[in-house]
Order: sequence, then structure tokens, then C-alpha cells
Amino acid sequence: MKAVVYEKYGSPEVLEFREIEKPTVMEDDVLVKIHAASMNPMDVHFRSGTPFMARLMTGLLKPKSKILGFDFAGKIESVGENVEQFKKDDDVFGLVPPERVDGGANAEYVCVSEKDIALKPVNMTYEQAAAVPVAAPMALQGLRDKGNIKPGQRVLINGASGGIGTFAVQIAKSFGVEVTGVCSTRNLELVKSIGADEVIDYTKEDFTKKDQSYNLIFDVVAKNSFSKCKNALTPEGIYVTTAYGPKLLLQKYWTSMTSSKKMIPMWGKRSKEDLIFLRDLIEAGKITSVIDRVYPLNEIAEAHRYVGKGHARGKVIITL
Repeated sequence: MKAVVYEKYGSPEVLEFREIEKPTVMEDDVLVKIHAASMNPMDVHFRSGTPFMARLMTGLLKPKSKILGFDFAGKIESVGENVEQFKKDDDVFGLVPPERVDGGANAEYVCVSEKDIALKPVNMTYEQAAAVPVAAPMALQGLRDKGNIKPGQRVLINGASGGIGTFAVQIAKSFGVEVTGVCSTRNLELVKSIGADEVIDYTKEDFTKKDQSYNLIFDVVAKNSFSKCKNALTPEGIYVTTAYGPKLLLQKYWTSMTSSKKMIPMWGKRSKEDLIFLRDLIEAGKITSVIDRVYPLNEIAEAHRYVGKGHARGKVIITL
């Protein structure tokens, strides 16, 4: 099968388009023929080996898994003898866990556990579905599980035009809240088009200095800090950030002891239940994927360069 392989950390030039052996399905796995995969900032970090903490998952000196790619959509080609929920020819979407070392989604085929996939939304193409499994659950978990979102609240999404942000705006609206999206000038109309009630151009205004307070601030680009945002929170408001680390965890506990406001750093978790929840929202017409660019697998180095700049509008997709 065709795949993109990397043997060492470095620039996009370390990615090699090769013919390699097709994986053999194990008894608890399904073998999926991939039609589309998605690029995430995590792919860039894992390829470059930076920040160094990323290597705790990928390997200190060289990559443990030689094929990158986490979220995908495709068709099941075969199932292991212990698999009960899926069958050959099912259309599915899902993710390859970072700790799995036998190959990621930047290939024609991938083996995954049935607990990491769900049936593809019927109203999405493979490309649209491949955009969902990493970014959309992160948005859902940040808003619902960490942010305790409730109908009628005022919610601000900082980074509303990116991969997580575009899903966060739509998911927040599905909970019946008033959404403010923060983005750059060129993305104002995009963020309005996916449901934001108000948009703030961060190149012209600083939302932390406006005369407005929010029940929940979700910083999906981790560009602000709790200390900067706390004055923009209601007395019991919650600040959720996708930044994560020991220092932020200490700040979280200190804040919980000294303030009625909360600061919560988050790390996304794998959840089949969340994939199914999101599929239901998609099929109900409440959320869709925003796709910026599409690259064929043999041009994935260009996709890495583009995503690495940090200015993607929605998601970048890889087709096979």
C-alpha cells in the first residue's frame, strides 16, 4: 500500500511517500481502507519532535510509529474475529490513538480498534467526516465537560476560525447559548456564517478590555492567560484553555481555592460516545466541517508546511 513514512524528526522533508506492506487485521481490530484523513497541529509537533515533551508519546530519539495521521474516514475492508459492532463495507470515521505504533492514517489502510471508530454521518462526504474525530470532540469536551455550558449563557470562543474553533462555535450554538467568536479580519464572515452571534476582530479589539462579561471563555488557540481573561468572566465564570502542563495545573488548583472563577487547562480524551453524540448533531444539521484546503497524500509535506504556519481556516484534509 501507499503511505507516508518518517524515520526521524525534522522538517517536512523527512516525510517519504513509499510503497509498504499492507497491515494485517488482528482479532480485535478492523482494517479500514482510508478515503480521507485530516491534518492537526499534533501531526506537526510529532513530525518535528517539538516541543520535546511531545517525544514522551512518540519516542525520545526517533519515532516509534513511522506513519503519522490521527483522524480519518473510510470503508471497512475486513474485521477481526472478536469484532461485533462493525462489518465489511461499513463507512466509518474515527481516530488512531497516538500510542498506537503500528501505523497512522497517512496511508491507504489502517488497523484500529472498534472502540475508536463510529459509523460515518450519512450526510457527510469522507473528506468532511475525516475533519471531525480530533477537533470536534476537543471542542465538545472543552465546552460541555470542562466549561459546564448551559442554555442562555454568554460564551466566547477565542480562535473561532480554526479547526477546533469552527466546531466549538457550532457546538456551543447547539447548546442554546449566545456565542462570540474571536478571529482575524479575514475570517469574520466565516465565523458569522457558522452561527456566531457576534465576532471580534482581535487585530482591532482586545476582548479582555471590552465592557462585556462571559460565563465561559474557551481559548482554543491558547494565546491568552487566565490572569488576562479573568476580568472578562462573570463572577462564577470559567476559563478553559487547550494549553496544558504542570504549571497550568497548579494554577488551576490555586484559582479554585482563591476565586469563585475557574481556570481549567484541558487535554482531549478518546471517546466513542462523543463521536456518536457528534454524529447525531451532524445528521441533525447542527454542525458541519469547515474545510480550508485539500491535499493528495503524495503532497502531504505541503500540508505540513501550511498547517505549521498556524493560519488554517477550519481543517486541512488529505485525500487518498
